[in-house]
Amino acid sequence: MKRLVVVAALAALAGCGLGPDYQPPRAETPAEWSVPLATQARGEEWWQAFDDPQMAALVVRALAANPNLMAAEASVRAARALAEKQAGGSLPQLDLSGDASRARTPATQSTAATKTKAQVANSFATGFDASWELDLWGKLARGVEAAVASAEASRAEADGVRLTLIGDVLRNYTELRGYQLRLKVAGETVAAYADTVDLTRVQFNAGTGTGLAVVRAEAQLASSRADLPSLQAQLRVRLHALSILTGQAPAALAALLGENKPVPRLIARPGLGMPADLVRQRPDLRQAERELASATAEIGVAEADLYPTLSLGGSIGLSAASAGSLVELAARSWSFGPSLVLPLFDGGTRRAELAYRRAKAEQAEAAWRQSVLTALAEVEDALITWDRQQARRDGLIAAVHTSRAAFDLAAELNAKGMSDYLDVLDAQRELRSLEAQLAEAEVAAATDAITLYKAVGGGVALP
Repeated sequence: MKRLVVVAALAALAGCGLGPDYQPPRAETPAEWSVPLATQARGEEWWQAFDDPQMAALVVRALAANPNLMAAEASVRAARALAEKQAGGSLPQLDLSGDASRARTPATQSTAATKTKAQVANSFATGFDASWELDLWGKLARGVEAAVASAEASRAEADGVRLTLIGDVLRNYTELRGYQLRLKVAGETVAAYADTVDLTRVQFNAGTGTGLAVVRAEAQLASSRADLPSLQAQLRVRLHALSILTGQAPAALAALLGENKPVPRLIARPGLGMPADLVRQRPDLRQAERELASATAEIGVAEADLYPTLSLGGSIGLSAASAGSLVELAARSWSFGPSLVLPLFDGGTRRAELAYRRAKAEQAEAAWRQSVLTALAEVEDALITWDRQQARRDGLIAAVHTSRAAFDLAAELNAKGMSDYLDVLDAQRELRSLEAQLAEAEVAAATDAITLYKAVGGGVALP
């Protein structure tokens, strides 16, 4: 990281180069969100707002072992290395060379008087070669500026991978607990319908019940049993996904997550910050802004190509027939001089490149502005969905409470012979249906909160 800071300092030299000096774009954002929420931050990771230690432990494990995140971090290191390489290319270059050889010259004879013998000779040479391209127009500095911005864009992209990974772990864990809850409700429903079948048969055999009641009870039992396989399959899918997200084989977490536990619930209100904070928080927006900065710097590189290039080069060398003779004055040689390249005719390729870079910068700015608008819409959509989901869950909690009371009353009246058992069956079916809906609503409330946090780029948890 320290080396990248040095590279960024070198990039600052581009301020006097050709091309536009980059100014971060300003986003037009609303003053506040449509659903008022507190904006002050509490210093903890946002997933801890769900107060589920096992879920938090899985997030930590995924951040340490997920292959996709490892690849993203490697991309960041690669981008930083390229920036350092670009910065190094703008500094003077000095190379040390040396060689030694032994050669045999064959004998020759054109006439009897010009006959020569074969000869074997040694040759030794060493020296320094230096070169430096003078950055007259800021081309090299603009190149460094573009490389640094690209490295920062890569960092933001990796942060986006991290955010997505955390969201995927939370969502799959929440849905897994939801399917466990729904299986529990479904199992209780199957058991209740099995008891109903037994009871209706007893009543039918005793002459106090009807065959219709038996058939309806048996149909309800078969239907409730048919719900189990799909729920079991979906539970296993979420289990496999969590294992893969944490860098393990698909069934690795079966024992750890096999025990039924409650669906995670948000115990703190989401800390969204102000709409203007979104530009700094969301990784994709930071990435788009850095890509715009890189594209702007590339304009200066292309514009500098229209002007002459001046380089300085030189060498100091020693050469002799024996290693010991290298230190003699006669063995020394040197050269020094400038090299000037003046572009004269290229068929318009350089100006076409400049036009291309300007258009790419305009494209990058338009993409950034569109990304900001999309991000604002995503937050507002997620915010209203989360807010209304809370109301739906609260309504279902009240409905389950009322339905349970109705079922108890129907069972009591039937036991006293004051109502038909079909009333009990209807009350029971309504109660189980509402319990299943409540289980789904609990999962939806948690996953909507996860979506909201991701939409703001992670956010914070508020007390």
